[in-house]
Amino acid sequence: MEDNLQYIDAYFQQMLNAEQIRQFEQKIAEDPEFADEVAFYLAAKQSSKAAADQEKKERFRQLLSQQAPVINIDRGRNITRVWMYRVSAAAAVVVCLFLAWYFFVGNSASLEQMAEKYMNENFTTLSVKMSTEKDSMEDGKRFYNAGQLDSAVKEFASIAERDTGNYLVKNYLGIVYLRLGNYDKALQYFQNFEKDTLYSNPSLFYQALTLLKRNLPGDKQKAKELLLVVDKNELGEFETARQWLKKW
Repeated sequence: MEDNLQYIDAYFQQMLNAEQIRQFEQKIAEDPEFADEVAFYLAAKQSSKAAADQEKKERFRQLLSQQAPVINIDRGRNITRVWMYRVSAAAAVVVCLFLAWYFFVGNSASLEQMAEKYMNENFTTLSVKMSTEKDSMEDGKRFYNAGQLDSAVKEFASIAERDTGNYLVKNYLGIVYLRLGNYDKALQYFQNFEKDTLYSNPSLFYQALTLLKRNLPGDKQKAKELLLVVDKNELGEFETARQWLKKW
């Protein structure tokens, strides 16, 4: 159960990617025991949020406590009623998922959680061009998409050594190191990528993202300063930066 609770918590902390979210919600509909664990998680989370609006809390508690009655007429009807109860319970949990997202995530997602969500949505894969020609850049992306991050680093680094003015490959190196959790290296490459003169260059946003993930003393303030620059000058990812700044 502990592993499932960690899995459930990851869903509500917005740490799952789109495919994992789909699998999670499908599991609720198909697995009554898992649906019960989700309901338990939500009840525990709800009871611990003392500062929440009391009326909303009461409404949420009532939804969680709803149960369809089981009528013991005969075995056949009883089995049908139990099946209907399980379907109803799963449906009730789906409703509760939306309410829980609104109460516990939608209203209170932290900057760190939003950074994690952004990575899951944008850095899970890199777009690969379809071609039969040998292309080291595309090979690096394929390694990355296959989860072979060390091989991706080697491929991208080889290009960066040969072509020092290739800022795009430095961006990719920053992304790979960010995924590896090597935040210092990621910052280094995103700062190099900043030298690219494209107006929509998202390097400053990526630096802020990396600082939020590293979360050392002073990192959050520095991230805010970078996001303010991104927002003011409408640089790459300025709309996301604007949303994040509302959390300060």
